[in-house]
Amino acid sequence: MSKKTGCSFCFEDFKDGDPEHIPKIMKCGDTFCVKCLKSFLVEDKIICPTCKAVITEKIDEMPINKYVLNPEKKIICDICLGEYSNKLTSKKTPRILKCGDTFCTECLKESRKDNKNICIFCGKESCEEVEELYINKYVIEEYEHEVLLNFQYMEKEILDINKLNYKFSVGLMGESAGGKTSMAHYFYTGEYLGPNSISTIGLDYHFKFVTCKNKIIKITLWDTAGQEKFGSLSAGYLRGAQALLLVFSLTPIWSDGDNKKYKEAIGKEKLEIQKNYTEKTFKTVSFWLTQFDTFNNQEKKIIFLIGNKCDDEENRIINLKDAKKFAEKYGLKYFETSAKTGKNIKKVFESLTLKLMEIYPSEARKTSYVLGETKERKKCC
Repeated sequence: MSKKTGCSFCFEDFKDGDPEHIPKIMKCGDTFCVKCLKSFLVEDKIICPTCKAVITEKIDEMPINKYVLNPEKKIICDICLGEYSNKLTSKKTPRILKCGDTFCTECLKESRKDNKNICIFCGKESCEEVEELYINKYVIEEYEHEVLLNFQYMEKEILDINKLNYKFSVGLMGESAGGKTSMAHYFYTGEYLGPNSISTIGLDYHFKFVTCKNKIIKITLWDTAGQEKFGSLSAGYLRGAQALLLVFSLTPIWSDGDNKKYKEAIGKEKLEIQKNYTEKTFKTVSFWLTQFDTFNNQEKKIIFLIGNKCDDEENRIINLKDAKKFAEKYGLKYFETSAKTGKNIKKVFESLTLKLMEIYPSEARKTSYVLGETKERKKCC
């Protein structure tokens, strides 16, 4: 499974040596880059965006999470080589020293001398009791993904339908040229479709088999047309979809003239163009959200908001704060992806699959009711 490499808030990769993107761990156990931590500051207090814990510790005094920066990082303790545990009371809970290195609780207690913790790597000492050391939630998250969830794409198609545990249908909706088709293609092939893909007219679909929690799941991904004139038609195709990926582009989709005007604008004029474009984009997102809610007949459904093209930071026009604000307003989980590099696409489908398995526990071996899929027949009177 691919390792997590970025800040949990801004999604940008941590970078050793870059003062703005060093991973700092908070007392609550969550890890963010310095740049985001500065934005969380309110009257000399830091409010964690994940758990809302209030921390008075200064950013410079927070430990650097060295585990994150190690490209060879593994979910085992470097002393006993035993796997970490996701249980906070376990002897194998990952705890981080002030120097930034992480070891399990049991080994830290055994190696403690003269009421001090001594790092086996750097030799630095710290006086805190082991139970007072920060729990490294970053490590726990990777342990859960790699060992407990084990979300993987299956290379070969399953011919025996009886081996399937779940079948889920997921819709893709959003503005035209936002990257829906490229995202579907990357999900299916693991490769970038290219810049000259043709806009979808009507409906297209891909399916893939995945494993999660030792279960075999078939995910059918339905790619719909992005033009508003196809709104009701596109939404109608997704009547039986259990989930929706609502996609928009983080970079502007406009004419060469508008692009030139924006690049030449400065100061308030540029901010005004950006504001108007952001409002227009989320107005379109709201349109597709309404269409899906109107035509979808599922009592339970999951909707993720996806900001695509996050690889093109130079041309980005919609900022993270505005996107998260919109997602929060409608109660949507937000991700930023790149259908060009594949960033976070697997993460999206992992999170989506887990949520679907959670709210549809009785969907095992049932056949989804969506156009193109075999339907369960019911006897009429």
